[in-house]
Amino acid sequence: MANPQTTETTSQVLYGAVKIEVSSASNFAGAVDIGAVNGAKYTEEMKISTLEADNAVDRDIVTEQKGMIEFEQIQMLNESARAIMRGSLDTITNIAGSLVTGQTQTIYSGSWTYNQFVPFEHQNGSGAIIAVTSLTGGTNGALVAETDYFIVKNDDGIYGVMIKDSVTVTTTSQNIVIVYNYTPNASVTYETGGKSAIPYFYVRMTNTDENGKIVKWETLGKCNLMKGDEIVFKKYNADDTRVPIPVSIQVRQDITLTAGKQLMKRTVVG
Repeated sequence: MANPQTTETTSQVLYGAVKIEVSSASNFAGAVDIGAVNGAKYTEEMKISTLEADNAVDRDIVTEQKGMIEFEQIQMLNESARAIMRGSLDTITNIAGSLVTGQTQTIYSGSWTYNQFVPFEHQNGSGAIIAVTSLTGGTNGALVAETDYFIVKNDDGIYGVMIKDSVTVTTTSQNIVIVYNYTPNASVTYETGGKSAIPYFYVRMTNTDENGKIVKWETLGKCNLMKGDEIVFKKYNADDTRVPIPVSIQVRQDITLTAGKQLMKRTVVG
């Protein structure tokens, strides 16, 4: 039996999966989680060229450097992520359904705290703000908009409420009942073909292990899609009938940035 030749430094080992976010801004403002994927992979590609000399040793240099981010998208992209990655390449048409009035949602005691975002269980298909009829606390009674609570939209384009620590709201140990109206989509159509412009965007990948160590990869260069939809349907009785969609993203160097800081940044915390 062979003897081990070295000792593994466990603090330097990566464990587990990665969260992938996209943003149209280089500072990752409004970054959107793209959701569940399989096989996430980042590859740094380099072209090495040899400079030859008749009377000196040949020298190798990097003449091209770029990155590739690849994965299989398991869930359909949410609209916010799709807009960032595909821009106006597609024509999206929402067909409104029937207005739902008096929808009731209960936020139970112990499941919320002050200034915490609580999403509405239903959203308008058009993406418009939700029309709230009332918020009522089991202890404090009727709450007032813009004083006791705010309607807000998160980075994924989802509307919800944040309840303030106001004069009226004296405790979090109470149920909050929300009544609101919304109009779901009856259907959504996605049409594509005939447009050439595709946006650049930025990608952030975050790995967090059980000890709280965080490793982030953030693209410094601009990203763009390298392929369109590819959908391969599964056998009806396959063990996993989910239909994955391969995604391939190219990361190009941004030559307007400082040399040595044009492609990718990795940050280790903890």
